[in-house]
Amino acid sequence: MCAPHPPQADSPAALVAWSPQDIALYGELLATADARRADTALVRRGLASALPAIRVEAVLCAGQNHMVAARAMLRTALAGRDTAVAATAAYALGLFPDTASVASLSDALHGPATVAQEAAWSLGEIGEPSRPALERALERAVERGLGDTSGTTPAVAAVLLAAGKLRPVPVALIMPYLTSARAAAEPAVAGAAAEAVSRIASPAAVRALIGVARASDPDIRMAAARGLSVRAAGDSLGAIARDALTALAGDFNAHVRAASIRVLASYGKSARPMVLAALRDSDANVRVAASQTLDRVLDPGRGAWNAAFDADTSLAYRRGVVAAAVRAGVILEIIDHDNADRWQRQGDWRYRAAAAEAGEGTPIGRVVDLTLPLTRDPDPRVRAAAYGVFSSWLDSADAGHHPWRRQFVEQALHDEDCVVRSIVLDALDHGATAADAPVALEAYARAQHDSQSDARVAALRLLAGAWAHDSARFSDSVRAAIRLLPPPMAWLELSQAGPGSPWASWHAALQRAAAPHDRVWYDSIVRAVVLPTLAGHPLEARIATARGALVIALYGTDAPLTVANFVALARSGFYQGTGFHRVVPAFVAQDGDPRGDGNGAPPQAIRDELNRRRYGRGVLGMALSGPDTGGSQYFLTLTPQPHLDGHYTVFGILREGFGVLDQLTQGDSIYSVEIQ
Repeated sequence: MCAPHPPQADSPAALVAWSPQDIALYGELLATADARRADTALVRRGLASALPAIRVEAVLCAGQNHMVAARAMLRTALAGRDTAVAATAAYALGLFPDTASVASLSDALHGPATVAQEAAWSLGEIGEPSRPALERALERAVERGLGDTSGTTPAVAAVLLAAGKLRPVPVALIMPYLTSARAAAEPAVAGAAAEAVSRIASPAAVRALIGVARASDPDIRMAAARGLSVRAAGDSLGAIARDALTALAGDFNAHVRAASIRVLASYGKSARPMVLAALRDSDANVRVAASQTLDRVLDPGRGAWNAAFDADTSLAYRRGVVAAAVRAGVILEIIDHDNADRWQRQGDWRYRAAAAEAGEGTPIGRVVDLTLPLTRDPDPRVRAAAYGVFSSWLDSADAGHHPWRRQFVEQALHDEDCVVRSIVLDALDHGATAADAPVALEAYARAQHDSQSDARVAALRLLAGAWAHDSARFSDSVRAAIRLLPPPMAWLELSQAGPGSPWASWHAALQRAAAPHDRVWYDSIVRAVVLPTLAGHPLEARIATARGALVIALYGTDAPLTVANFVALARSGFYQGTGFHRVVPAFVAQDGDPRGDGNGAPPQAIRDELNRRRYGRGVLGMALSGPDTGGSQYFLTLTPQPHLDGHYTVFGILREGFGVLDQLTQGDSIYSVEIQ
């Protein structure tokens, strides 16, 4: 995988040269990025600064704000001598993504490794127009031969990851990098090659992935496991692929075991012994991963299912067993209507929510029987879980023959909980018509006093979707009602406005929208967050968990506003008593929700600060429900996740506590988050 790179930083001695004007210029760049304004004159001023950090921030601002008029400046910076600025320009051109820059980015693949790495990422984001450049780069690197890539390993790995985004993936060109010799000599290159072909079910790659399944690097073994599904291996290679997965299911690395057991279950009944053995693995998350796959390997008889249920007592594990059983057509006693002690009657809301969620992915009859009654639960978190399952049936093929589904869901628009209403509004957004406009307007009005913006945003999204699909049938009264809506102050709500005349005032307001804070505030962020980081003294967060402490260095120059938001929430006690409401084995551990169900957030969202940092192991990222929807929820990557690069704000890295990170399971408590 591509190794994380250090940020460009001014030396501590150079920080003395930061004048009030420099701080003000950096603060203005932050404010402009936060307001998503296209200010090319400001970018030009930033690029003329004598301070490297300001030049880098100017380029990043242009990319984050998709300043079309600044693309020529970015291409010029890409070819400049300042490596940090050039690398940031290469990355920024991929944030558009700018197809007109393919030639410039292709040339940059021959430049310094850090610049080439970012150019490759951007070419991957651009996609098909970049295919010739990426394929030529792969061919050239092969021609140079193994061992003759000194200093270029990150760039070669980046090209491989970028090639993995093409469809179809150029598997034949990637195969030379996916050998045991590469894995031994250049694990980052072999790992990137494995990652590039692991998510596409490629029969051509199966033999090569089997060949590196015993590599010393666990990231390579994990990527190899992902690519050995029965769909990729087919009949001809199925037996040897299953044997390789069986070996990986016994790997000493728990993350590899968890990833492998999920794929191994795709082989059905023949994988049963390995999956059942994983139910008693020494690692809790391996057991959870295995529990979620049981519907692929177990027969319908209750005996085996009861034994699986009894193998572990944790809720994370048992909810996996229960949901898998329901998918297999088995109703375990713990959710059976005849059981007086069933989960649906438990005092702990989490068990009732788990019962509701067990209907996910099952026929509508099962959803009506199991999930629908819980839409009347007294706890909004349970209702949200139930409506989340049921709402998906509004978009099913037979939905038109069952109007009661929509009528039932519309009743939830009067729910006191804003999350429940937002879930229902999002469900109605599929195929929205003019008939949905009055519903959306009423829901928007009802949501004005909500503490979170979820329902307001969802109502506006429904209204804009109805206009986009069916504007000709909007009545004059509805059009007038839209025109009379005052533009909201919050950018996320304002940005939901659709095209067309009823939204004219909103679009005008969006163009002149001010940054969320005044200039003094942004200058204070430069002093409190950016300058200490540049001086080599970044802020740190110490997260005290039920498993031990996690110490995280915060990236104050890469994502200063995100860091400032996190620090302010931590110091206010926001995270006190929260917990890891979501832990996906071998993927991420997520926290920051005071509700505990994944739907909690502060009143206002913050903007994304996409940057050059990569999602290696132990990286801190901002959780999102869409662009610019960050708030309080964050996640830590348990293993490298390069497909997240450039799409979720990276704002920190774990420094101490990797053993603690590996032990985290869903539901683990957070005692405190302290900023040091």
